[in-house]
Formats: sequence, structure tokens, C-alpha cells
Amino acid sequence: MDRFSDSFSDKSYEDLLNEYAGESLNGKSENQTHTDISSSSAPVQRTQRKAPISSSVSPIQRGVNAKRTAPSSDPIVKKSPVNSKTQTSAQKANKFNVNIPKTPVQSNKPFVYKPLNSFDEEQKMHSRRQSVADNTMKFDKSRFNTIKQNSEKSDTASESKKRFPSFAKTGKQNDGPKIPVKDQIVLALKSNWKSFAVFGCCILVALIISLVALSCINDVLAIKYDDDTKIEVVLPNDADTDVALDTLKDAGLIKNKLFCKIFIKAMGYTDKNYLPGVYYLDKTMGVEKMITRFKVSSSRGTVISITIPEGYTIDQIFERLEKNEICSASSLYKTVDEVDFSSEYDFLSNLDDKEDRYHVLEGFMFPATYEFEQGSDPAAVIRKFLDAFKVRWTDEYAERAKELGLSADEVVKIASIIEKEAAGSGQFKVVSSVLHNRLNRSGLYPTLDCDSTKDYVSNTISKRVKNASQIDAYISNYSTYERAGLPVGAICNPSIAAIEAALYPDTTQYYFFAHDKNKTIYLAKTIEEHNANLRVITRINAED
Repeated sequence: MDRFSDSFSDKSYEDLLNEYAGESLNGKSENQTHTDISSSSAPVQRTQRKAPISSSVSPIQRGVNAKRTAPSSDPIVKKSPVNSKTQTSAQKANKFNVNIPKTPVQSNKPFVYKPLNSFDEEQKMHSRRQSVADNTMKFDKSRFNTIKQNSEKSDTASESKKRFPSFAKTGKQNDGPKIPVKDQIVLALKSNWKSFAVFGCCILVALIISLVALSCINDVLAIKYDDDTKIEVVLPNDADTDVALDTLKDAGLIKNKLFCKIFIKAMGYTDKNYLPGVYYLDKTMGVEKMITRFKVSSSRGTVISITIPEGYTIDQIFERLEKNEICSASSLYKTVDEVDFSSEYDFLSNLDDKEDRYHVLEGFMFPATYEFEQGSDPAAVIRKFLDAFKVRWTDEYAERAKELGLSADEVVKIASIIEKEAAGSGQFKVVSSVLHNRLNRSGLYPTLDCDSTKDYVSNTISKRVKNASQIDAYISNYSTYERAGLPVGAICNPSIAAIEAALYPDTTQYYFFAHDKNKTIYLAKTIEEHNANLRVITRINAED
């Protein structure tokens, strides 16, 4: 006992505990030591820091713990897991502030095992390692989140700069040169040209649709049309709605034919009853009024009664109509020359040599008293004259013309000559007999030799036609001194009495007639008698 106490007399209590812990570890078998090392999963700590021993642990507890974890000669030491109670007490016992580096310190020096002075120091070291690992994990996670957030911000900023470079602004100044606003706009247009192109196309389509809709409405209602300038329109024969709308579009009165056609069909207008002729229209009327004008004669002015004398030519009739403001003479000429009324009137269907005539309708503009409205359409005016002739040209007249072997046109030609040659209606039938006698014996009398046909060229045609070659052509076509038989066309518009005389002439043997200044008629059967009559006429005309 004394010896046991002497052996401890020079040693402290802590040194004794350390020796006891070393003997306990040395007493283990080598196999057991290797097994503990191989089964250890604790990380290797190459460098250890010496920590102070906490005074809160009792010496007996230190000795017990030292027996459980004795140092080994192997560089890698397996440490038994520390339960939560031991770890908690060790953490509570740790009153030191340890500066843990942000990253583990690595060293290339070989690992040298240094035995711990006590088990409590090992617990403290384990707690420090755990704290370092936790702090490292928190640091790595925080760093990862920071890097992720910066990356997302960078990607967003980069994408924003790509799409809208002119609006990409940061709090820091760019190192590179500043881009002018004009160049930024150009870059924005280049980088987003597809979006701008689609947007521009949408705006363009909307604008076009609006303009087309407004144009269609103007064609129907004439909302924005304030130009009332009259435009001359010629509606051809056999016109339907399609042709009528084409005519209006060609004249610039409408712009949207398809829409107008749909509107006219919806309003119930048919393709029938279109009246060919020359019309004077303006944009303020709208398409519906224009189509109505093509179908029905207009009523726009004061009604005036006008008398057209027998034997008036077309030029004289048109002059009187213009003077009374019924319509202009130019529009009437255009209507007569360009509009074919033969589809409406049967007596005009078999006219020959239309191109050689001065006026195709000469002879059919029946002279009578009419009531016209000022500002009437020329086609409507012409139809009034033709309607009057149609009423007078009865079936009886048509049958009589066939008996004579004449057409309605030939009867009118004869009647026009009778109207101009006879001095009053009392001479109509006798003059008609002379003309029929010569026509029936064309071999002996190939020409009619009527002065009125020659005068028609010199007194009427030459007033409007100044070309000498055209005058010569008309002379050869109208003068019965040069042309055999009847002239190419009528020379005036005869009365119903002259037409009846042409159909029912007197029966005579006369082939010549002449008048003196008193309009007395001289008839002759032979050329000798005729020459004698001319001498008498010359003497009478020479008298005062």
C-alpha cells in the first residue's frame, strides 16, 4: 500500500489517469485494434488543435471515458459515435470562442498522430469538427443560393438587353461607349422585326378594311361626295345590272362594283327594263338613284310644252330643245349617234347603210307638240319622239308598205322628200305619184333629180361638217342627182300626212314637176313638157 502510494506521490491525478488509459488500450489485442480502425467511418483529421480541458467534467468521468477511446498506433483512428447526451454536455462545456475558417485548411504534411490528453479533449475536438462541417455546409448553401440568384438576374438582364437594348439600364455605368438613342431604336427594330412586322400588318389590314367600308358606303349613300359635276354616261343596248355598274365604274361614279351589285340585288332591282342612252349623272346621286335613272325617265324641272314643226331636221329639233333648256344639243347628238334604239323599236331594225347616214334617226323624230321637263335625260327625250312615231306607224301602214314592196325606212325617205318638195299638204299625193312613177321605171329614170336632197347637204350637213371629203361623200349619198333611186337616208322628219301620201299616192302619168315663186306646181309627162314648164317658171320668177 505504501509502495502504491509512493508511486503516485510524485504524479498528479491527471497523469495517473492518462497512464491508466494507456495501459487499458495496450491490453487490447491487435486484431481488435485493426477491426476498430477498419470499421471506423469518421473523417480523418490530419491536424489537431490543442484545446483546453474543461473543468466541468469530473476526474472519474475522464478516466472512464479514457478507457473507451484509447489512442492507437495506426494513423487512422476509429472513434466511437457520440450520443446526443454526451455531445450536448460537451457543447455546453465548451466555453471557448473558436474561430472556424470558411474553408477547411489543407496541408501537404504527413499526418502525425498525437495522443489526446483526455477523452474530454477528444469530445471537444469532435464538436469543433462538427461545427466546422455545419458552418461549411451553411456557407456552401448560402454561396450556392447567391450564385443562383446572380445567375438568374444575369440571364434576365441579358435577355432584356437582347430584346430591348435601348431600355436596358443598370445602376452601374457601362464600361463600353454609350449607344445613341437613334441606334438603340434601330437595334430594337432589327432584333424584334417580326413582332413589328406582324403589328404593322395588322394595322395596315385594319386601315384597308376601314377605307374599303367607307368607300362602299359612299357609293351607296354618297356621304362624302359633294361634287355635283355632271358626267356623261352612255348606257349601251341590252344592258343589265352588271353592264350598268360597269358603265358607272368606268365613268368614275362608283368604286366598288361588287358591293353595289349586292346592294342593288338586295333592293329588288332586276336585270330588265334598262333604257340605253346618254345620261348625265353626278356622284352625289348614289348608285340607287343612278340605276333608277337608267330605268325610268327623270323628272327634275319645270314642264315646258314645245311644238316641233313638220319637216324639221334633227339639227333644228335639237336646237329648239336646247333653247328651251330641255337638255343640251351635244348630249342629244351623242345619244343619236352612239345609242342603238333598234332593239326597242321594230321600225328601226332593218336600217341599211347606217354608217353613211348623217343621222340614223333622221325621219323618225316625229314632229308634234310635246311636253318636256327641263333637265331631262337626252335618251328620254329621244324616246318621246320615237314613241310618237311608233304610235303613228300603225299595222295598216306596215301592211300597205309591204304591198308597195317598201320598208318603213323607204316610206319615210319618200315622205321626207314629199315634205320638202311639195308646197303644202294639198300637193303631197301628186308629188308622191311622180316619185313612185320614176321609182317604178328606174330604167328610164334612174335618178329622182330632187333639189331638196341636194339642199340637205348644202344647207344642213355643211353647217356642222367642215371636212371637204366628208361633204363630197354626203353629196354622193344624199343628192338624187348623183345617186340612183332614194337617198341613203331621210332628209327631214315628215308629218303623218306626208307618210300617208307616200303610202297612198295619186295615180298619174307624170314624171316631172316644178314650182314657181308662188309655189304653183307644174307637172309634166315628158322631158319636153318639163322644159316648157321651166321656161314659164323662169319668166314668172323674173316678174316683179
